[in-house]
Parts: sequence; C-alpha cells; structure tokens
Amino acid sequence: MIISMAACLTMSGQQINQRLNDYRSNEILTKQRVDIDVVALLSRNEEWNLEDAEFSKKRYKACYYLEDDTLTGKELANRTYMQESHNQVEIIGSENYMERMSYDMPETWLKFSMQLGDSISGYFNGTGPYCERLFMRRFGTYLTVADAVGKLVLPEGDTLRHVLRLHTERYVSIRLAPIDTMKCKFPIFTVDSIVRNMAADSVKMQEDIYRWYAAGYRYPVLEASVLSRNGKRLTADVYYCSPDVQRTLTYDEENEAVRERLAKEDAAARTRGLDDDNGNRSNSRGNDGFTYNLSQDDGSNLVTIHYDIDHTTKMTALIANTLGYVYRRVDHNCDSGNGQATIDCKGLRKGQYILYINVDGEQYAEKVNLK
Repeated sequence: MIISMAACLTMSGQQINQRLNDYRSNEILTKQRVDIDVVALLSRNEEWNLEDAEFSKKRYKACYYLEDDTLTGKELANRTYMQESHNQVEIIGSENYMERMSYDMPETWLKFSMQLGDSISGYFNGTGPYCERLFMRRFGTYLTVADAVGKLVLPEGDTLRHVLRLHTERYVSIRLAPIDTMKCKFPIFTVDSIVRNMAADSVKMQEDIYRWYAAGYRYPVLEASVLSRNGKRLTADVYYCSPDVQRTLTYDEENEAVRERLAKEDAAARTRGLDDDNGNRSNSRGNDGFTYNLSQDDGSNLVTIHYDIDHTTKMTALIANTLGYVYRRVDHNCDSGNGQATIDCKGLRKGQYILYINVDGEQYAEKVNLK
C-alpha cells in the first residue's frame, strides 16, 4: 500500500515549512524505541526500511507546551527549551536530572523553510550547574543539512514517499569547574574562544541526530541519535512516531489537507497511467489556465515542456528517480501565452525517471524514459 505517491513538489519534492511543521503548544505524541541496525539505516540515502526492525512494546509520551514565549519539549528525562524568531527555532536551554544549561549562544535547530540541500550552521555556548556540585560550560559547532530524500517503508509494509531527512552534526566540548564559579562573573565565550578551546581538546565528542520528515505529517516520523568519542560510537538510539499517531493530532487541518491531496494525486496518477510512450505527446494536460504537453529528444536527452498559460507565474520542474531523489531542477518564469521550458538530462543513466511540474501550487507528474 502506498500512502503518498507525490509530495509537495517544491524544489526537492519535499519541504519543511512553518505552516506544516512548526511545533505546537499542548501537543502530546507517543513514541517507541526501535531496535535496528543503525549503521545500515543511516547508510541508505534513498530508502529506509523498518519492516524487520523490532519495536519496544513500552511507549512513552513526548509533549510540547508554551510558557512565557518559551516552548518546552519534554521527552523521557529531558527538557529542551526553544524560542522561535525570524522563521527559525533556536535551542536556548536544556535540563535533565544531571545538568541544567542556559545558552547565551543558541543553536538554530530548525529553520523555515528547508528542502534538499539546505543547511544551517554555527556555534553554540551554554553554562549551568552539573549535579549541583560543579559549574559546566558546553560549547561547540553544529551543522544541519537536509541531506537526503527517499522513501520510508513502515513496519506494516506501507510506504511513505518523498521523505526528507535532516542530519545534525555537532562537535561538543565541555569544561567543568568548582560550583563557586557560578557566583562570580565567568568569562563570556566568543566564536574565537570556541574555536581556540576546541582546537586544544584531545577528546572529540560528536553528536549526530537524524530526523525523517514525511509530507502530511507535522513531526519527524523517525529520529535517530548517535554519540561518538574520537570516532568511536558510544551510544545509538532510534525512535518512531508513527503516522497513525500523528493523524490523531487535533486541529491539524493543514497536514490533513496535504494527506488528502496526496491520496487524490496517487489515484489520478494511477487513472491516467504514467506509462505514455515518450517522444512527442499531443495530449494536453493541466488545469484551467495552464495546459502542457511534452516532447523528448532521445539523442540529446532534452525533455521539453510545451505549455499554454493565461497569466504570468513561475514553474518549477524536477527530474527525479522513482524513489524521489532529485537529479535535475529548472526554475522557469512563465509569461502569459505559449512557451516552453527545457530540462537537460545529459549525463544521467538510462532508465525511467519522473518529471515533476509545479505551477501555482498545482503539481503534475509524468514518467520519462531516458535512452
């Protein structure tokens, strides 16, 4: 069973945006721990399969709530404090049974919007008590990249397509001092301070966090975190927040509408069949105000979209494989009337690809055979 065949066809085929993926207050999610080969899971960039994974029968709740403009995420024994500004979410603090951190140089955890190839990077610095006996400073660098688009095979065998994965890589250094340090004015760390102190560290701590976002679902369906020291993996944890759980979220009409649209697109794709012979296509497709047909030059592997449109707008066209990985993208400004946009597919391997077209939020898909 295919849950979604074609996602929001903005640039990469899947996009994280504020309207659909922002954290919401008073939200409660149920998650499960997953026992899976983490190395195999993370090495795949186009398909992630959970069919053979083992899931803990014990479930736990993750919740989010807003207090004084601070969003608190509570999960297991951890609390994360976040603030949103300038279309991005920053981590401004964290707390567990051992430590309590406040970040004067926060990490940008998420920005709106993000799509394949987008990245966020910077430095973070925080201070606070450790075990109420020591003063701790935690600082380092981070890089978050939307590094892959693919499909996620769920435990039941259903498939979510056009899933976007975010990978956060942190390098972390820690300094401990007597708790009395908290009572005096401790030095403020700058970016230069972070660079200098990390260069002097003999122990390299690395945190890798992966988040898999699927179109039509507000929160990551799958999350993984890996902690390493000097290149040696210490811990690895994977957690699953099923689509079934996320479909029960109240007042999430935006994502419900996306899921309904994807289901209709899936049905429409099956009805019209995407198996037309390539070459000149005389049949026009599209909606009122925009129609198109395709032609293909097999010798040069040029795919041309011939269109007729009654207004000025922008067209985004993508060539992707059947798993959703994007190889070519063209942004084309359409003037009212007849026109054409050409995608150069030279250099791609022979085989079947999908051409995605996005005009005014309406999406179309056609199969293309490269020879």
